[in-house]
Amino acid sequence: MRIILSFCILLVAVFTAQAQQGEVSGRVFNEQQEPLVNVSIYLLTAKVGALLKTEVTDEHGRYVIKNVPPGEFAVQASSVGYETSKTTLFKVTGQSVLLDDMVLKAESQTIDAVTVEGQVPLVQQRDGKLILNVENSTLAAGNNALEVVQRAPGVSVDKDENLQLMGQQGVNVTIDGRQTYMSGEQLAGFLKTMNGDQIQRIEVSTTRSAKEDAEGTVGTINIVLKKNRLEGFNGSFLASAAHGKHARGNSSLNLNYKKNNTTLFGSYGYTYNKRQFDLGMERVIPSDEADRVFDQEAALIETNKTHNYRVGIEQKTSDRNTMVLQFSGVNDDETFDNISLTNIGPRIGIIDSVLHASSKAIKPYNRYTVNFNNEFHLDTLGTKLVFDLDWSAFRDNATINYDYRTTDPAGNLLYDPELERSRMPVDIDIYVGKIDFAKTLRQGGKLETGLKYSHVRSDNDLQFEHFVGNRWQDYAGRPNHFVYTEQVAAAYVDYSRGFGSWSMKLGLRSEYTVSDGNSITLAKRVKRDYLDWFPSGNLSYTLNENNIFSLSYARKIARPNYRYLNPFEEYIDKFTSMRGNPYVNPQYTNGFTLNYTLYKMFNFTLGTDITNDAMVESLGQDSVTGQAWITRENLAKTITSYLNINAPVRISKFWSMNNNLTTIYMHFKGPIAGEYADLGSTFFQGRSTNNFKLNKAFSAELSVNYNSTFLYNVYKIHARWGTDIGVNYNFKDERSSLKLAGTDIFRTQQNNVSTDFGQFNSMIRQYNDNQSIRLTYTYKFGNLRQQIRKKDTDSEEASRAR
Repeated sequence: MRIILSFCILLVAVFTAQAQQGEVSGRVFNEQQEPLVNVSIYLLTAKVGALLKTEVTDEHGRYVIKNVPPGEFAVQASSVGYETSKTTLFKVTGQSVLLDDMVLKAESQTIDAVTVEGQVPLVQQRDGKLILNVENSTLAAGNNALEVVQRAPGVSVDKDENLQLMGQQGVNVTIDGRQTYMSGEQLAGFLKTMNGDQIQRIEVSTTRSAKEDAEGTVGTINIVLKKNRLEGFNGSFLASAAHGKHARGNSSLNLNYKKNNTTLFGSYGYTYNKRQFDLGMERVIPSDEADRVFDQEAALIETNKTHNYRVGIEQKTSDRNTMVLQFSGVNDDETFDNISLTNIGPRIGIIDSVLHASSKAIKPYNRYTVNFNNEFHLDTLGTKLVFDLDWSAFRDNATINYDYRTTDPAGNLLYDPELERSRMPVDIDIYVGKIDFAKTLRQGGKLETGLKYSHVRSDNDLQFEHFVGNRWQDYAGRPNHFVYTEQVAAAYVDYSRGFGSWSMKLGLRSEYTVSDGNSITLAKRVKRDYLDWFPSGNLSYTLNENNIFSLSYARKIARPNYRYLNPFEEYIDKFTSMRGNPYVNPQYTNGFTLNYTLYKMFNFTLGTDITNDAMVESLGQDSVTGQAWITRENLAKTITSYLNINAPVRISKFWSMNNNLTTIYMHFKGPIAGEYADLGSTFFQGRSTNNFKLNKAFSAELSVNYNSTFLYNVYKIHARWGTDIGVNYNFKDERSSLKLAGTDIFRTQQNNVSTDFGQFNSMIRQYNDNQSIRLTYTYKFGNLRQQIRKKDTDSEEASRAR
């Protein structure tokens, strides 16, 4: 805090002379002197041709680029079907600059690609976000969304495939700005059903404005899907096949049609994904009489057959009003077979009993969402009113059969087999409505304000039986019916303004939450209501076009997952369970971020997150029965500081490289598992992505990542690294491409975790079938002449389903 505050004071003291930012405007026509709409406008720096800002032309062919710092620039205009045009160099000294009209000539071949000199890099920094552009990535082709998101700056996954940002949990994941309504295992499962080829870019942010939900302790990962920008009828087809330990593949079809003011769009994808998860675990439970050691080896084969679809219409009812209605759905049939063998004895190598366990599950999962968005522009100066409605439904009905057989080392049954079965229907409905208003004020200020209301209902009805006396009976203490409802009413105001080389944004958000957790089985009910205030602020300074600084602060919240609030015990296997805690409170985080961008290429982010009453995993075990459990409690104070560096480098004309490096210090302080922990750890994450443009047809991509050993809470996460490689061939028709990619080619992406704290001593080795080879074919068809622009809808909600 002292360093950041001192740096801010130093900036104010040194840079008191403020140069005025300017505005650049102009118009774009075709050869018939007709205005061209939705032409891409690029503001390029004079010296290195770096991309500084982007805009698009309106229905009059006009563009306006605001908040341009002093310097020398050029404007480039491009649109599919037209030759690229570029202005001569001009200077901005704080005054408005009106450029001459630009005339774009039609290309002789309408499908020729448009080359933009200031090309968008693989990773860039914009509006306080680190952005990974994966639209044309060879390694993204054919992979699922979870595999693609892991490549974003500062993003990683833990052993349970939960997403982490800057080494921390509590990430808010959105798609096109809308909440996914999921977290943990369900979110990972959903992302694995989504084709990575649908993704245009990944936006990573550790800062927050008042307009955004306060949910998310660390920050936000926003997945931006590809949008239709072509007039007439067009689309694309993809087919992909891969093989790891088992064969898997996916295919998708995207269709778009635009005529006049109406745009129709739709997509369908099918995924067959069969993977094997190998697990090895050693657990020692101390006892006054004799220690008990559990040495387990398990193999889980998971098969997913997923249908993913979306359909919608965008209707421009007037020059100022646009409506979008879309429906999307996911139908996933998941099965898994889990077979494990656990040697039990006083120490490794001495066995007195062996547990043979198997479980078979059928887990159908369905998700449906409907979104309506209306955007009305009150004037041509940026004043607009946006109305948004969302409905989401989750339907899950998992059935699992368990078979436990305990033998002596020779294989003789010690007692009768234990047969159990469970069924757990889950119904979740989420309703969201919000309205946003934005207005450009005098002297360059902008005001944004809005209201939002959400209602969530989650109904979980677990039924559990065991086979006793030659018949199935209810297993006492296992069945559980839990209903959770939550309502959040929010209001916010954001104000931003530029002051020459300085700009600032201040915001305040208020959220009033009413929740009701009702365990019908236990007749236990916990009701809450609380009002929270979430201030945020950002101060930016542009020394010149090559040196930009910004300092941000935001207060954030992480509400407990619905699943954690269920006051019941959910068994993972015979000896492992998760206990819910209805008294877990939300945790609050104060986040500070200092960002520096050099030459519009190199980005440095220094941040600190301070969390009080943090929700952490608390451990427990029974030395007599050998059972172990995990629960969540508000126990600790955590302080996490990080430095993220993103450095693109061009080695040669055909070889470009992007390096993303993150150093993190995490400190945990508080009681856990009957002991008091005061633990700190520094670790490192790095990824280097190399792109090779061999010729017009061939390109290649190589990615290497490394995560050092670190201590998270009481868990030691061991080091891991991985290497991915891919090649791409574009056919002469420029509509078809073929990609061949190999992931984790040295089979080194293993998730190994150990615990040696108090009475807890365990070692977990896990490999998630990452090593694979994949072949992907894509084909684009239809009219590829005129570019259009379809806006994103922006609905948000807390993502903590189940």
